[in-house]
This record gives sequence, C-alpha cells and structure tokens, in this order.
Amino acid sequence: MEDSGQRVLHFQKALYVLSKIAFRHLMSCLPDCGCPKSVQETTIECDITHDETTYRPLSESIPLLPKDTTMITYEADPSQYALLAVIGKGLGDAATISVAQHIPTGNKVAIRRIDLDSCEEDVTYIQKEILVTRQLRHENLLSFYCSFVRHNEVWAVMPLMTYRSTKDIMYSHFPDGLPEVAIGLILKDILSALDYVHKRGYIHRSIKASHILISSAGRALLSGLRYSCNVINNGKWQRVIHSFPSDSVSNLNWLSPELLEQNLMGYNSKSDIYSMGITVCELANGIVPFAEMLPTQMLLEKLQGYHPRPLDSHTFFEEEETQSESQLADIYRTRQFSESLHMFTNLCLQKDPYQRPTAAQLSRHSFIKQCRKSNFGLPDILAMVTPVSDNVSLSKDKEDEDSVAMEHKFQDMSLDEPWNF
Repeated sequence: MEDSGQRVLHFQKALYVLSKIAFRHLMSCLPDCGCPKSVQETTIECDITHDETTYRPLSESIPLLPKDTTMITYEADPSQYALLAVIGKGLGDAATISVAQHIPTGNKVAIRRIDLDSCEEDVTYIQKEILVTRQLRHENLLSFYCSFVRHNEVWAVMPLMTYRSTKDIMYSHFPDGLPEVAIGLILKDILSALDYVHKRGYIHRSIKASHILISSAGRALLSGLRYSCNVINNGKWQRVIHSFPSDSVSNLNWLSPELLEQNLMGYNSKSDIYSMGITVCELANGIVPFAEMLPTQMLLEKLQGYHPRPLDSHTFFEEEETQSESQLADIYRTRQFSESLHMFTNLCLQKDPYQRPTAAQLSRHSFIKQCRKSNFGLPDILAMVTPVSDNVSLSKDKEDEDSVAMEHKFQDMSLDEPWNF
C-alpha cells in the first residue's frame, strides 16, 4: 500500500512540473504585451502531500454570493405580530382581516384570521386556497408569507395592500368609476397574473373588483384563489370542465353564460375572460352590471347574448337611468371613453367563448398599449386616497391591550364589502 501511495505522489509531482513547463512555453509564444521587463515571473514551490487538509469542499473553494440582507423571514408565530386595526371581514364575518405589525422588523402586514367555529364554509376550501396560493408565485398574485393555526383560528400573513381593493377605492372616492388610464394600468397587471394562472392549469372563476388589490407602489394584485379549479386531472389537461363552484353565490354577476348554463359543452379558461369584461364595466361604471336584476333574469340576459358596456355619452340611454342614481346618470351622459376601451370590453364579453381572446392576446390589445404609454402611475391617480398604513401606527413597545384598543378604534374603516380573499 505504501509503494502505491508513493507512486501516486510521484505522478502528481511529475504532472505538476509538466504543467509548469507547458504554461511557460505557452507564455513565450505570446506577443510582447509591453509590460515592464522588471516584472519577473515568480513561482511558488510547495510539497504536494497526500493529506485530506489539502482538499477543501467546493462550497469553501468557490466564494458564494453574499446573502440578501433585504430578505425578511415572517415567522409562523402569533407572538411575533401586533394586531393594529380591522380593515375587513369575510366568509360571513368568520374571517377578520387586520393590519398588523411584524414586531422583529416593524414592518406592517395584513393578517387574515378565520374562526373555524363560526365558519360555515368547508375547511377543505381554506386548505385548498393556502395550497394553491403557495404553488402559484407571480408578482401580480397576492401571496402568503406564512400560515398557521392558533387555537380555533387559521392565520394567514400576507403583504399589506395599502390602497385596499379597487371596490373600496370606488366606494370611497370614485363612485362613478375609475379614470380610463387607471383601468388600463390595473388590467395590464391583472392580465399578466391571469395569463400565468391559466398556463399553470387553473381557472380563477372569481375575477371582480373586490379581488383586485392595489399595493403602495401602485401594482395591482389578484386574489380570491379559493374559488379556482385545476384543469389537470391525472396528469392530463382537460379541454373543458363541468364542475360548478359550490360557493359562488356572491360571484354570479361575474360568471360567464357557459359556466352558469351548465350544459354538456362545459367551460374553460375563456370563462375568466368573460369575468374580466364584467370587471371592466364594474371599474368603469362604479357598479357591477346586473346588480339590480334577479338571478334568473340575469341568466336569461346572458344566454340571449346581451352584454353590458362602459357607460358614456355613446352607450348610456335614458331607459338605463332606472339602474343608476340620477347624479351618476349626468356623469355617464357627459363623459366619453376611448373606442379601444369599448372594443376591449366587447371582445371579453363575446357569448361564444371561442370568439374571446386569451389573456396573453388581450395584453397586446391597443387599449393596454396606449395606457402603458401614460406618464401617470396609479399612485398619481390615487393621490386623493389615503393609504391604510398612514392611518395606522403603533410602536413596538405597545402592550396587547393597546393593540386591542387600536383595533376597535379603527373599526369604522371597514366597508360593506372590504378585502375579500
């Protein structure tokens, strides 16, 4: 064994000498670079010994990239968060959405707490939402930092959307609908998220204004994934599906006619495109279409091919005044939307789903392109809207009872249909 070890050692030394000779020969063949002749080549002689200390792990020999110091870890521990204010309710008041402070960093987050004892919804829907949200990662999809169970509540920690939902914004500041540029900027982000969701094999089935949240940077994020469904079954992509969302009573106005009809033809991701068209009308008019109709009448209207539209001087008629307040009627009658917005809406609301474009195709529509060229961002347009974070403040050394008092103090911030996750 010693003789074989000596032979390996001699071979390594010979290989080292040969490599040095080859390197010197290569350098002599290169043209003169003009370096000062005083610079002498230096060599380092060292004994090569068969010792494990000579060999280092790859992780030590190659310098690693520095750690991202901006990355924050949000712990699945309720003691690390101080609840500040309630900003919304959901799931029949079983879910409470609060502004909270992450104690280690001082950052504000949103926490949704679902009381399982009072929640009438199947627990599997809550589990499904958490799983789907963790699987889908996109800059325009609302994500969860972490989720955990505390006593009889399921907590989900998520980014704080300081401007809340677009429905909240319209409720408080834009009762007649958002400006056209704002609609285009919002749709640009939501179409990007929707294209991602569809390519991952999901149908959202709940696109509406209350599920579109606006961050402090003016980015629109899509939420409401608990209503989604997967079109991949046993590894196969289904062209159409037939399942009806059992918890979609509050979403009927936005659902497509083929989904509501429940016939043998089924429906696919183009159903979300129809919902997008309804949402465009909701954002433009300040009210959701078919709001004052009975569900049966709404279904008949959709099956007969009638579709709503953004209301302006070209599309608003006197007989529609019964569906709108008189002061809104005056605004609808005098304003004017661009032709590209009307064309965009008409494409989304085609009765035949195969006549509707995909989310990727809509992202290249002229309406979206012209809004991209705008010199204004969403924060500029929403300058009159006070962000939630500006209304809530709490120092780290506050005690729990102060947190509860602050939470009750801001109860009036809740709206009729606030953050709906």
